[in-house]
Amino acid sequence: MPEKIDRSNCRFSVERSADGKNILVVSLYQDTIPALKNKTIGFDLLGGLPLAAAQKLADTMNEHVLDLFLAD
Repeated sequence: MPEKIDRSNCRFSVERSADGKNILVVSLYQDTIPALKNKTIGFDLLGGLPLAAAQKLADTMNEHVLDLFLAD
């Protein structure tokens, strides 16, 4: 069992990467995970995924994911 677990509520959004691909980005509501301070968490999506599908994925995750955690 992990000794320490830090948690933060989060939300997912779709952004464009520097090379024009859709990416899924995680934004934390609170600054309660010190190891993630000033960091960006994201996911590269498949190249052919349309913007509407990427947004649907973000919306679905926002409806079903409670928080992000980091365990030591």
